[in-house]
Amino acid sequence: MLARLRSWADLARAWRAPLAALTLLSALAAFGAAVYRDQVAQALILHAMDPAPRRVSDLALAQAQLHATALETRTGGPPAALRQRYEAFVAGISALQDVEELRLLAELPRFRTTLDRLLTFQARIDDRLGRSLDLPAAIATEMPPDAVEEMLLLLPRLREPLAELAQSAIAAHRLDLVRRTRIVRIADRVGLLSAGLAVACALLLAAGLVARRRDKEPDPPTDGEPAVPARRTAPIGPALLAASARDMAGPLHRIAGTFGLILEQPGLDPSQVQALRAARDAADDMLTTSRLLLDAAALAQGRAVLTAQPFAADEALARGVRGLEERIAGMGGRVMLSRDPGVPPRWIGDGERLSALVRMLVLRCLPLRPGAALVVRLSREADGLGVEVGDPAASALPADVFEPVDLHEAWPGEDLAEGLAAVGAYAEALGGRAVRLRAGAGRSETLRCLLPFAPAGEAVAEQPPRPAAAMRALRVLAVDDVPTNRRLLAAMLERHGHVCDVAADAREALRMIRATTYDAVLMDVQMPAIDGVEATRMIRALPPPAGKVPVIAVTAHVLPEQRAGFLAAGMVAVIEKPVATADLLAALTAAVAHGGARPAPFDDSREPLVDAQTLALVRSTLTPADFSRLVERQIGAGAAALARAEAAAARGDAAGFEEALRDLAGAYEGLGASRVAATVGAVLDRRADLEALRRVVTDTAAQLHRRRAEAPAR
Repeated sequence: MLARLRSWADLARAWRAPLAALTLLSALAAFGAAVYRDQVAQALILHAMDPAPRRVSDLALAQAQLHATALETRTGGPPAALRQRYEAFVAGISALQDVEELRLLAELPRFRTTLDRLLTFQARIDDRLGRSLDLPAAIATEMPPDAVEEMLLLLPRLREPLAELAQSAIAAHRLDLVRRTRIVRIADRVGLLSAGLAVACALLLAAGLVARRRDKEPDPPTDGEPAVPARRTAPIGPALLAASARDMAGPLHRIAGTFGLILEQPGLDPSQVQALRAARDAADDMLTTSRLLLDAAALAQGRAVLTAQPFAADEALARGVRGLEERIAGMGGRVMLSRDPGVPPRWIGDGERLSALVRMLVLRCLPLRPGAALVVRLSREADGLGVEVGDPAASALPADVFEPVDLHEAWPGEDLAEGLAAVGAYAEALGGRAVRLRAGAGRSETLRCLLPFAPAGEAVAEQPPRPAAAMRALRVLAVDDVPTNRRLLAAMLERHGHVCDVAADAREALRMIRATTYDAVLMDVQMPAIDGVEATRMIRALPPPAGKVPVIAVTAHVLPEQRAGFLAAGMVAVIEKPVATADLLAALTAAVAHGGARPAPFDDSREPLVDAQTLALVRSTLTPADFSRLVERQIGAGAAALARAEAAAARGDAAGFEEALRDLAGAYEGLGASRVAATVGAVLDRRADLEALRRVVTDTAAQLHRRRAEAPAR
């Protein structure tokens, strides 16, 4: 037990910088959850005192009392009492019209109909009262007989609508209270998880400090005994590193998932959404680090092996930054991928792990300043392939102006050293090394990894590349009224060699289309003044070639009837927000495919059936029973999606076919079944057929069943 505690203390001492960052992040997350919980709790208390249900119930009671008093008046009762009851009923109707105070009622489906009937009743009775209506109820003692008869005729018709409205208001009020209470409980859980993680990391840091002081202050020798050199601490083994990465992955999964649940709740302020997204991104970054450490430990222990397969260097870079485009564009920055002219396009090595290393390097350079750019460049080195990440100014400097810097050294006032220890460990696990190079008195820095990969063939590499016509450089116009969306689309396209102009509204887009010839137009649907559908109709009214340009809808509204409306207006495809780079490039390729060559056949052997590391990470966060149920549920969802795709293909429903295939890819992707997603993309690109997809789904399901039956690794 003592040896295990010492090993944990040594681990904490070696990783004190990441542990300190994780402690601070967890403490901030706990504080933010507490502040958000107080705000939601205050809103819950105010909502509990909402007067809407009480006022509707009072009005239903006033209707019954008014009806009873009208019956008494017809049989000889005093008309003054009926007049007072009527005035009280009218006051209740007026109170229902205060929509600013009674927002709950305005959301009920039958509120407007019931209110119209109440106002109609009031108008008809007021007509019967005539001039006595202007007198106050205290001195108005007359009630015309025709007004009494009108009340007796109309009041029974109001009983059922008022009773239903009162029940609906009470039910809606209770449901809203339950929803807000659930948000408070979720915030409490996030706070507890974050606080627990912060305390655990703080204890590890304290243990690391004790271990450091123990090593610096060896026990003095006693009199008469020779001095014994201080014992050096043994290096941390891969097994302990893997166990630590798995232990971190579980809490980080739960924290990121809980933040995702909170983000799905309606009614959040933009500032709250921004803070929650930042916290979720930070948890995802730490989760990426834990995956890298877990893979590095598996390679060191021999539980995983490096592959030596041909891969496309440009595709490996694109996979490394996939999913980060929107986050970087939201910062006002962009990522540029490049390959030196002398670098062959295809290499032999582990392309998947190269993508993971590139992603980690990019994450360590975030956040970017607004307007800043980040260059990811491939170079050919004497030892193999070089991957360089830095700002454009640094990448343009000659190599002799850079000096090497310690991987653990931080800039004055900066924290770029954070996470580079994990990068260095992963690069060494891949057989290479990571270095930091600084130039210009510390003003420019480049992170560089050298990997022992070999070119896939010198003869092929020296031939001039001949890209397919569908992947030629396109000139695209992106139309969106949100600046962040325009920057995101431009960054995605420019990174893949295309030219992207932007327009802020439909009028500017029409002017640019008349003046410039574009290969395609990316059109946002919801825009002020002229929306995307109307703008497409106006484009189609232009003379060719401007009127023939392909228009692709970019929107979050993709219901079947809306998709049909977009296509009827002249759009050729629909892309769902948030936009993924693969979907964007596939839509552009299909839009201009009439002038291009057929794509190359799909080779499904390049993707593994199931990624063992991803599946192990998912298994580590669940109990065996929950993991078994998850596998069964996802396989069932995939089978249902495949059946829907086959039915849609049989009836010629292109939109339903595409939607079913994307559901199929999503069902398997969470379990690390990357070959299913790759084959789905090939089917959508017409590089594979449904028979190949059925074969891959069957093989993947069989392997997942076998993995589910295996005992989890300890």
